[in-house]
Amino acid sequence: MKKKIFVRGPVLSQSGYGEQSRFALRALRSREDLFDIYIQPINWGQTGWQWEDNEMRQWMDERILSTQILLQQKQLQPDISLQITIPNEFQKLCPINIGYTAGIETTKVSPAWLQKGNEMDKILVVSQHAKDSYVNTVAEARNQQTGETFPYKLETPVEVVWENTPFETETEDIPGFEPRHDFNFLCVSQLGPRKNLENTIKWFVEEFVDQEVGLILKTNVKSNSRMDKEAVERTLSNILAAYPERKCSVSLLHGDLTNKQMKALYIHDRVKALINISHGEGFGLPLFEAARYALPIISVGWSGQVDFLSDKYLKVKHEMANIQQHAVWQGVLEADSQWAYADQGSYKMALRMMHKKHGDFAKQALELQDYVSTHFGDEVLFEKFCNEIIGRSSLKPEPVESISFCIPTNGAKPEKTKLEIQSIKNTMAETDLPYEIIIAGDTTNFTDIDGVKLIDATADAHEGRLAKLRNIAGAEVTSDTIVFADDDFIFPKTWAKRLIQYSNTTGWQVTANKILLPDGGRFWDRATVSPHKLVDYDHPQYHKNLYQTGGFWIMRSELFKKHKWDASIVINAEKNNGVNEDVEMSQRMHANNITLSFDKDNTVWHNDNTYKEYSSSTLKVDIIAKHLGVSPETLTTDACFEFSNELEALNG
Repeated sequence: MKKKIFVRGPVLSQSGYGEQSRFALRALRSREDLFDIYIQPINWGQTGWQWEDNEMRQWMDERILSTQILLQQKQLQPDISLQITIPNEFQKLCPINIGYTAGIETTKVSPAWLQKGNEMDKILVVSQHAKDSYVNTVAEARNQQTGETFPYKLETPVEVVWENTPFETETEDIPGFEPRHDFNFLCVSQLGPRKNLENTIKWFVEEFVDQEVGLILKTNVKSNSRMDKEAVERTLSNILAAYPERKCSVSLLHGDLTNKQMKALYIHDRVKALINISHGEGFGLPLFEAARYALPIISVGWSGQVDFLSDKYLKVKHEMANIQQHAVWQGVLEADSQWAYADQGSYKMALRMMHKKHGDFAKQALELQDYVSTHFGDEVLFEKFCNEIIGRSSLKPEPVESISFCIPTNGAKPEKTKLEIQSIKNTMAETDLPYEIIIAGDTTNFTDIDGVKLIDATADAHEGRLAKLRNIAGAEVTSDTIVFADDDFIFPKTWAKRLIQYSNTTGWQVTANKILLPDGGRFWDRATVSPHKLVDYDHPQYHKNLYQTGGFWIMRSELFKKHKWDASIVINAEKNNGVNEDVEMSQRMHANNITLSFDKDNTVWHNDNTYKEYSSSTLKVDIIAKHLGVSPETLTTDACFEFSNELEALNG
């Protein structure tokens, strides 16, 4: 089933976040079999809007208009929101909410970002640096009732998806662009505190004051307007006024350039290297584009760009220190955060080395081009991005070596439990895996069964301490994989083989599969807590509202050692305004960034015909009958063909 995804971001802005937004749209468009895409554009500061009239712009305009009409008619009900912005603007807009941010260019994020981030179901970022600064930030919070302080951090899972820009196969001339010198450095950067552009220019001039070398600046302050150009020219004049006798030149490129013109700039035979000594980058798209077009690079070895530069660049030394006071932006750039300060001498030496040994660095740039093309191309990044949206596991697959089946019981359904035991033996007989069956609770009726370990916990069983019984059984396991199953389940003969196949191809820590009732309807196999309802089997696994029924739960033994069931919770705690043990366990998994995985291609049966699937729920038949005003008998249906076959095989 296709997911309706509501993309809110500066999709038309000529800015870093604009490029990030368009990358997300290109990735989603690559899988229109998975997504119906709806777009709500937002402004981004005072930046200009994309002006090129191409197929992508026409498609965005159509989707924006369609979305606007549906919103006005109150007919749009998306499944997922993708919010591309800084985290203090994150909102709960849809049942599932994902924030996609460039993060921060410093060592820590604002406390407000932690709070807003924890309202999301998942956060996507463009670099490992962006992730590290987010997840490593710890703020001090205060309990409003007690006044007690406690550490507060991000609990929402964060995944790195990177980004790129469209690869151009053609170039386009830039009118009037003819570099004065044969050897020119290029800097593509906004004129602002973070970019360290003043030192980039000053130190360049001081290094080449008596040499015929050029620096080409593609820059602006906020937009590509005439007023913006005049402001940049005044700033450059003020910087260069101290060097009236210089032989080197500093040239300004201001205004709109197409992607083809930008490629022409990167590959121009007189443009020899890109320089960037900014204090920090979320990702560093100009650096990425330079690398993709094999332009040698000089940069600081810190922040987002190191993900793709792969040590194949000329590195400038730096030191970390608090950001400048004039750079503080309350709620975004915090005064006690740090970023990188390029070393003047190291930068000048790098410029000198690039000028003298350009051929060596040109060869290095070709190696970097190959690396970037392989690891950051559309096919690779689009697949990763879409997988994160739909919730496909990024964990490394680990084979199942052995299985412990843990069955809690109060002894009330001995015949069904015996069928379950036989079904486990039958499915495991189809494999070579060692296994064990452990029954905890009232085990009186099972003493005559071979191959089963019995643990007497009769008192706990009759007090409804289901979670405790699971822990009692789990404490005895010797396998790497645990299957917790209630005492009235049936495992198809193919079940174990499918679990092995699934585990060999999909990474998981906690997983489950379809749970069907005798009539073929669904039990609570995939559901949300609020509203309490069944969801489809492709529901994103990272959704914080998702829970897994405790009746059937598969987990790695090592994880169980760290996260046991809450033994203080008795069965059906919700009836006394409590939280059920499976909801508590699911919420604990989310809090620890442990995904509730799911294999929709495997099935177990819940052998209980007192339940029935009804209106996105699974309820007792008598409750449904009372709601409908009919007798329970009228709702009784025969067992489906598949379940009947399973029973016949077990009884035969």
